[in-house]
Amino acid sequence: MRIFSSPKFEVIIDKFKLPNGKEVDKAYVKHRGSVVILPFINKETIVMIKQYRPIINKWLYELPAGTINEGETEEETAKRELEEETGYQARSLTKLFSFYVSPGITTEVMHVIIAKELVKTSQRLEEYEIIEPFEIKLKDAIEMVLDGKIEDGKTMLTLLFVSEKYQELLAHKII
Repeated sequence: MRIFSSPKFEVIIDKFKLPNGKEVDKAYVKHRGSVVILPFINKETIVMIKQYRPIINKWLYELPAGTINEGETEEETAKRELEEETGYQARSLTKLFSFYVSPGITTEVMHVIIAKELVKTSQRLEEYEIIEPFEIKLKDAIEMVLDGKIEDGKTMLTLLFVSEKYQELLAHKII
């Protein structure tokens, strides 16, 4: 049963049969999925954003990201969101991996995408977005995670994954 519907998600209550044979009613957020983009200016420098998040009344340091629109591919979403939020277009995109954002409450799957060969254009923010893009050395962004200055989960996961796999990603020309 649909409880609420918005352009980005729906809130649903459904009955689920569990592997042990029991049935439960669960409320969840049905979501089309999203992308998070790690844009490389060069092998050492990335683009991040400082974004005001009204729901938590706080500025967060993040990687650009966004919801997949109806009929859009992950790559199309990554290109659109990168330009909207940072003012860069990417000539090269590579998907790294996907993960469930919070499988206890939502169907949302987020796709991690590396963007490179960037070309500067201009931001095209949504009217509700307050975003300041900035360039930073990858090593400094990772330090921000370790120092607790980056609190956004998708950004933390992406940066720590890339820091762990950096040499391998370089060798495969992904970065």
